[in-house]
Amino acid sequence: MTLPGIYAFDAADAELSLMPMAVRRALDVSGLHLSLRGWQTLALLARQQLVQLGAAQQVDVSGVQACVRGCQPDTRPVEALCEPAAALGPGAELLNAVTPDTPLAERWPSLSALDRYVLSSLARRGKLERLSEALAEILASH
Repeated sequence: MTLPGIYAFDAADAELSLMPMAVRRALDVSGLHLSLRGWQTLALLARQQLVQLGAAQQVDVSGVQACVRGCQPDTRPVEALCEPAAALGPGAELLNAVTPDTPLAERWPSLSALDRYVLSSLARRGKLERLSEALAEILASH
């Protein structure tokens, strides 16, 4: 899949059957939860738009809300996520989840907002195997 914002570890197919990390970011920043079943009811164009919104440097919350409006089953509100800032460096949770020789702190400012979200989110959720895959892919591209 060549859509910007899709990582290899997302294992995205042409129909975007599974929700890529860029979409999770768009929803988290917008304060919305969407089930996988709800995601799969969206038209492919709406799914692609959500990927693009989540891959942007700054998420357009109103754009995300417009994409999921009328989705069945409905979205539900959740607490909106504050994104990890480039200037502050990676959080302790993320640093504790990686090996000490990982050059994460040095590379952090050069990572995209989506990259920072992905790494922080996977560490926060304890998805260490996926975090390892994400780190390898993200750091190899920077």
